[in-house]
Amino acid sequence: MTIREYHQQDDPALWLEQLLLCDWRAGRYLCRVLTENRFFSEFGPGSRLLLLTEGEKLLSFCVYARQDCVPIPSWTPWAGFVYTFPACRGKRRAGKLLERVYQIAKEEGHPWVYLATEEEGLYEKYGFVYWKNAQDRHGAPTRIYRLAVKRQDYSQVLGTRVSGKIDRPLGSGHPRHPEMIYPINYGYVEGVMAGDGAEQDVYLFGTDQPVRDFTGTVTGVYHRLNDCEDKWIVCLDGKKPPSREEILSAIAFQEQYFMGELYL
Repeated sequence: MTIREYHQQDDPALWLEQLLLCDWRAGRYLCRVLTENRFFSEFGPGSRLLLLTEGEKLLSFCVYARQDCVPIPSWTPWAGFVYTFPACRGKRRAGKLLERVYQIAKEEGHPWVYLATEEEGLYEKYGFVYWKNAQDRHGAPTRIYRLAVKRQDYSQVLGTRVSGKIDRPLGSGHPRHPEMIYPINYGYVEGVMAGDGAEQDVYLFGTDQPVRDFTGTVTGVYHRLNDCEDKWIVCLDGKKPPSREEILSAIAFQEQYFMGELYL
């Protein structure tokens, strides 16, 4: 899967054609804004239309908006027009777009990401917390959610040497989802408790063979934005630490279902 920005594409018409297949009223309005070249006047300079794609197939989309339906300038930025096509639902695809919205907001120094919706129990799955009710520009009530933008400090974890067990070795299946095969050794650090009350989970790098025990160095932490636990990235002693791209590629089989950010 790849996240593209609509206005950076050489052939935006290819994506507009698929956007027009959206059966959602708000999605149809977004298409009208695009066809009338009103995107930046509607949502503000610097806004972005994010597309989650697989090859040339559009799976999901959302807008990183400087301004949205609630006309309060200090509330910015917004995650708006979040939509996943029916055939692609059930795998939290929109979460990767919301993850990208979070990353942009963080790069720009914002403390919050805002979201207006009538839905209850949906965006909580992506780490958003209900904040208050408000009125949109037409006077209609809407619920406002926020996602706090945080900078984690893992200085006491990164570089530490740890030992533990591998309970889901490379090539094994997930205990609850056997169709998910682990392309990397996955285990835990003995004696270190994580946010979920269990021992600290790790992804183990430095070998292409299944193992049962390990000793290595924590070279990264994958912080889940919409979960109570982090995943430590551990590299076996004497092995070259993996790059950011290598880590994200190797753990995507599982982390694609969560929002997160990698600290090295």
